[in-house]
Amino acid sequence: MDLTSTSSGIGDILSTEASGSEPLTSSDSSQCCHPDIKKSWDTLVFHSIKEVEDFYGQYAYKTGFSIRSMLKSKNNSKNKKSDKIHYLRYVCNKEGFKKGSLLNPNNKPRSDSPVVIEFEKVKERPEERVGCKAGIYLKLDETLNVYKIYRWEGTHCHELHRKEHHRYLRSFREVNEVQGQLALINSKAGMSMRTSYEVMGQGVGGTENLPFRFSDLKNYLMTICSKEMIRGEATVIQEFFRNEAMLKPSFYYDMQVDAAEDIASIFWADGIMQLDYSLFGDVISFDTTYRTNNQYRPLAAFLGFDNHRKSVLFGAALLYDETAATFDWLFTTFLKCMSNKKPQTIYTDQATALLKSVPNIFQGVFHGLCSWHMSENAKKNLGTRANSSFFDELTILISNVEDESDFDYNWDQMMKNCFDGRPISDWTWLVQTHRNRMHWSSAWVKSHFTAGLKTTQLSESFNAFLRGFLQPDHSLVQFFSHFNVMVQRMRDNHAELDFKAANTRTRNNYPNSQLMRSVVKKYTPASFAFIHRQYDLSFKYYYQEDTSKGSELNKFFKVFTIEKVDDPDEVDDHNDDDAHNDNGGASNSDEFQEIIPSFEELDRLDERVVTVDIRSKSFSCTCHMFENRGFLCRHVFKILEFLGGSVQYHCLKTIPAQYILKRWTRDLSTRVCEDEEASKIFLDGVIEAGKKAEELLFSKGIGTNPSSVTPSKSSKAIVVVGEPSSGKSTAPKFKERPNPIKSKKRLKSDYEKARERQKFIMERKKQKREDEEALKKKSAAGEMQEQQ
Repeated sequence: MDLTSTSSGIGDILSTEASGSEPLTSSDSSQCCHPDIKKSWDTLVFHSIKEVEDFYGQYAYKTGFSIRSMLKSKNNSKNKKSDKIHYLRYVCNKEGFKKGSLLNPNNKPRSDSPVVIEFEKVKERPEERVGCKAGIYLKLDETLNVYKIYRWEGTHCHELHRKEHHRYLRSFREVNEVQGQLALINSKAGMSMRTSYEVMGQGVGGTENLPFRFSDLKNYLMTICSKEMIRGEATVIQEFFRNEAMLKPSFYYDMQVDAAEDIASIFWADGIMQLDYSLFGDVISFDTTYRTNNQYRPLAAFLGFDNHRKSVLFGAALLYDETAATFDWLFTTFLKCMSNKKPQTIYTDQATALLKSVPNIFQGVFHGLCSWHMSENAKKNLGTRANSSFFDELTILISNVEDESDFDYNWDQMMKNCFDGRPISDWTWLVQTHRNRMHWSSAWVKSHFTAGLKTTQLSESFNAFLRGFLQPDHSLVQFFSHFNVMVQRMRDNHAELDFKAANTRTRNNYPNSQLMRSVVKKYTPASFAFIHRQYDLSFKYYYQEDTSKGSELNKFFKVFTIEKVDDPDEVDDHNDDDAHNDNGGASNSDEFQEIIPSFEELDRLDERVVTVDIRSKSFSCTCHMFENRGFLCRHVFKILEFLGGSVQYHCLKTIPAQYILKRWTRDLSTRVCEDEEASKIFLDGVIEAGKKAEELLFSKGIGTNPSSVTPSKSSKAIVVVGEPSSGKSTAPKFKERPNPIKSKKRLKSDYEKARERQKFIMERKKQKREDEEALKKKSAAGEMQEQQ
């Protein structure tokens, strides 16, 4: 029982003037009552149980002990049941003994041995109950309909708490309604319980002045959550999704159920996610490494780059497992939500299930493997069997190989140099990695558009961002609520970048360059910073026209440098502050028409061939940066400046329009955001188009109804989730997933399975060697005996 009491209104209970004092008849004078002086409380009356609790609670708080309710009986004086409580008893919190307590003198040992005394086993927790007899006894005066004290035990068999510890007494710690609602609002806003507790403490001069502890606040919020769960977690979540669908017309969700009609997986995406996918869905990063703590379910997130080169979310799912069948369902559902529009590239880790599922569903889509996971997998699968140079050479194969023939040569050399001539045919990971080389080596990847993505780092950053909004003890209901807060935070950040792009001038260190001036207002600041960096680096390159090829309208150039140039390899390595001008910010056309010195005796670094078609204003570079990232490279910029400086090729003074991808420009957002009316028309149009699309698809029988659930391959039928009936919910339950930390049936990752197989093989080989040595020793011993 939790009783609330504050220090205000609590007088000095122990200061009682026994002589000459009049009998008390009001329960409000509890400060004048003393258990050893019967006449100080003999005439007290209480009109309700709450008055009794307040009276004894104030006395206990001032004295220094906690109380609990021991008895509330409805039996009257004739021992017959009635509608009203007739007997009350409140005792010290240390009353009685815990079951099996060693402090209880009645707890007899099981063994008669004087050495070993075995008591009934109890949980090893600190014991509070020590058999205290203090308490207060009341009964109902049926004539006056009031409660009166008929016995008050005031002697304790333990020390009372000091005044500075009174705020820790359990029965007086309570979260009131105002504080509870504030904590609930903070929780829905994504604030952690610990932070919310500290904030409330600051409002009263410190957490020591709060009438409750952090554990009480935690229990309060968990109680609210448990009340929601009475209807069933699946029912609450379905209602959550229905409300989302009502508030957001284009909101889409789908559920996978098993044969027992339990919900196994959920996918969802709102209208803005679908709109973002239509704009930036050419490259996807897919990852399932984040786990929701309570259900241990993988969170699958579809992410990409927006025009500010920041993460944007296209959809998410909670999965039961990470099998190929589950991924098939998820990818099919995702494409259905996105009107069957496939991306150009999807990046995942090296999981076997993904290697099977992605080509099956995303046919014709380039499947890239995360280079970071490649390196980590190499360490886990090979370990000390490969020497230290292996990982350096693998990095070269991932990022710095130019063509397929170079890859084959470098791979063969790596095998010879790094494995000391040992056979590798039985090393499954190496064989599979070589077989999938077209998914991770730059020799193949550079020909596919990846927007600069080489890893699932977008997903890793998203997971780190998500951890700021989710707590380990969140239920699935809390997860969805906090997930929405996190998504809104991402969109607020994007809106702020739109605002800055519309209201600030992008830094351009080359105001005299017509090339830079032609795009500075088209690209977003982050995108312009990337090509600004490429333009910077073009000053360190030289060109040489190959007159033996081409014609007046088709030209071939060799572009190279003689010094090492740092390559901005990752997409987000550079921002506006990285751009610098090696030539004081001026762009002089004479500089690009310098006489090329002879380089026969010098090493040419980063040599590329740039092909130019003058009529179509098209450029092609062997580095394939535009094909891979969507930005012109430094080599093309070098030739553009050279040709643009000539009157004959004045049409090349600006960057051709076909090389300015709309996905990197500010036209996608800022032009609409500049005007409030235009923004409203745009949003209304999106919502109306979403409604019409939903109606059309539903009329054709395509499962866009958000109340439907999709069966898995093991399911027997499609289950349609309706509104819960009165009483028990008929909605399907969430399929319970084993705890991967504590359960013996934990679902193991591919990494762990591979390591277990390696460990088993190594132990088997070791055992085989030991058996052979033992057999040899036994044979040798037998031969010696025969000779003797």
